[in-house]
Amino acid sequence: MRESTTKHDSRKPDGERRNHKDLPHKERLLRQGMSEFYAHGFSGTTVDALLHSTGVPKGSFYHHFGSKEAFGRAVLERYCSFQMDLLASWAVRPGLGTVEKLTGYFDAMADGFIDSGFQRACLVGKFSTEVAATSESFRHHLDEDLRIWHSSLCDILTRGQADGDVRADRSPQELADALLALIQGAFVVALSTRNAKSLRSVCATIPVILT
Repeated sequence: MRESTTKHDSRKPDGERRNHKDLPHKERLLRQGMSEFYAHGFSGTTVDALLHSTGVPKGSFYHHFGSKEAFGRAVLERYCSFQMDLLASWAVRPGLGTVEKLTGYFDAMADGFIDSGFQRACLVGKFSTEVAATSESFRHHLDEDLRIWHSSLCDILTRGQADGDVRADRSPQELADALLALIQGAFVVALSTRNAKSLRSVCATIPVILT
């Protein structure tokens, strides 16, 4: 996963705002792939259905990605880059304390999920529950993405401890472990419950963990 500082719409990763037909084949596939994986999961998404919905020839798909699993990893990389951009945008917002930045980040994720009709949760969590147990190469990819996410949270928490607004009796690494688990667990549960109130309750728990 590559870390990026490009700003994105917090509610629609790599938004499908342009007509797919105006896009190059690779970009068309990646954008539609994000939608298909959210709607049908990794196993439920077929290459044939993806090609039908995008109008891209099969040869172009295999030229760019080689396999469905490689394609899934490419979509996941794009999603994680979006998440790192979103987190970075909250990390540098002026006038906010560390807890406000991180609750704002979680709220932005929750808003996107709720606005999507409880369809677009965290793709990392979705793939972790569906693919990690059956594909070791995909599991390694997910592990790398989660490590980068964890490291970004650690950086924010380290600065927060230096500023005195994050508790100092736990290491940034421990706090990042708890926060990342809270985020992932919240969206996995919300996929089933579709309860916006419970997501807001999780957000309200972040200050309890960090202060």
